Amino acid sequence: MLVIAAILLFIMALVHSYLGERYILIRLFRRDNLPHLAGSDFFTKGTLRFAWHITSFAWIGLAVLLAF
Repeated sequence: MLVIAAILLFIMALVHSYLGERYILIRLFRRDNLPHLAGSDFFTKGTLRFAWHITSFAWIGLAVLLAF
């Protein structure tokens, strides 16, 4: 059962990363009213992208812990 949970977590991480990038982050980055942190919106976009994908990596890490 733990291996099945690990596989599901891994699949969820991949889907979360792909769909979030494709449908949420891209649309969010097209907006003109993002806050300008550190002088431009480049830092804001990088921080949002990092925070989104670090969740996927955390799920992959949890999947590895469950599988082994």
